[in-house]
Amino acid sequence: MKLVIFLFVVLLSLVACKKTQESGMEFESKIPTVEEIKKISEAVPEVPSVQPEHSRTLLVFSLAWEYRHDVIPWGIKAFEIMAQKTEAFEIVVSDNVEMFEPRNLSQFDAVVFNNTNNEIFLPEKFDELTPQEQSEARAYDESLKKSFVDFLTAGGGLAVIHAGVASFRLWPEFGEIIGARFDNHPWVSGSTVTLKVEEPDHPILQAFPAKTFDVTDEIYQMKGTYSREKLRVLLSVDTSRTNMEVENVHRTDGDFAISWIKNYGKGRIFYCALGHQKHIFWDPIILKHLLDGLQFVLGDLECDNTPSAKLGE
Repeated sequence: MKLVIFLFVVLLSLVACKKTQESGMEFESKIPTVEEIKKISEAVPEVPSVQPEHSRTLLVFSLAWEYRHDVIPWGIKAFEIMAQKTEAFEIVVSDNVEMFEPRNLSQFDAVVFNNTNNEIFLPEKFDELTPQEQSEARAYDESLKKSFVDFLTAGGGLAVIHAGVASFRLWPEFGEIIGARFDNHPWVSGSTVTLKVEEPDHPILQAFPAKTFDVTDEIYQMKGTYSREKLRVLLSVDTSRTNMEVENVHRTDGDFAISWIKNYGKGRIFYCALGHQKHIFWDPIILKHLLDGLQFVLGDLECDNTPSAKLGE
């Protein structure tokens, strides 16, 4: 059955490739090509870091309003192949907000926000609704948020990729859940920065062969609730090896975290700011890091998530 699904995806990719030229102009495919699927498949780890204690189910949710990252299908494909290849979890891909109703959310061990953006529990054209429709939409939005909070505080997991940190901009509690708020991206798409591997011995950092790692992507800086008093920072921008003369750098403390973990109640949270450019999803080091982060939020990879500022106390 898995082979049939894979061949079907390949067929769809071939069809998409045939439409990359129109009126003499080149158009980029909106889904991964056959070659890209092959790259992803080869880059995904053969086995997980730990075998799951029991079967795990992961919801991959990619809804985004206003700005939607083109890379979303590449992230979905990477998670699908990761599930198939490692058998560390089963995957459900859906952008239906009904998945966050209690009866549906209870079937999952964790959720991935794959480049989600903005008020994803509200209709996209909320401002165009009638007052009655807006009232009903807000009530439903609040019910889904309560369900999500209950899920996490009871022990569910959440992994957030790149723009997912910019979700729920009008919901203060999400800043507490994820541990930061998106500010901007001083290093625009295509920028190369050096990342510092903060704790080479940490279980979620075993993918990285050295204490630094060069990566090309769109690089965020955080604001709001961000604090090492609340987060275990795993990767950060090495400011001694990165161009800091870019525009719109707002932080004055030199602390540009890229990946971290934390608790929310009994829930486990993992964030990775990488994931704007397609090649991120066929980089074997980054995919290994994401897999380890997923196994953490799913409850299989045990590791210390004491906030960084409190280590050694």
